[in-house]
Amino acid sequence: MKKLVNHIDNNNPSSENLFQLMERAQSGLETALLEALNEGSNIPLGRGDLKLLANLDCRTTYASELARRLNVSRQAVNRLLKNLIETGLVRLETDYARRNTKMIVITDDGAEVIRIALDLLADFENRLKAEIGTNNLIALKKSLQPDWKNLLTKRSQ
Repeated sequence: MKKLVNHIDNNNPSSENLFQLMERAQSGLETALLEALNEGSNIPLGRGDLKLLANLDCRTTYASELARRLNVSRQAVNRLLKNLIETGLVRLETDYARRNTKMIVITDDGAEVIRIALDLLADFENRLKAEIGTNNLIALKKSLQPDWKNLLTKRSQ
């Protein structure tokens, strides 16, 4: 009988590997946040919108900077920005000091959505702390801080 390479036993959560657990956790957090945001708003947001909003700087952000943060092309950022511009959460302004480069500016409506999202995230974090305990939450947050790409691409010497 051939051994299964990637078997997930739904009755045994510990059968999932780290990638699967982290993906499920992130997906669950994104889904809960989007549902809560969309419930109280006339603005339909998707996962891409959420990623852009999470990576916008409250000062000035440029598409090139967002592309680096999200590890996508500037063209992809511009496609993702379209919904946020149409819904009035951000606007583009010309930065004449940088050769007519467009700055991404958060509008008042966008700032309100971000404030609501941050309140929701604080509530989610408090519920997680109640579920797993303060020390485990601190350890979880600490374990997520390293630069995972560099950490995981280092070879054992």
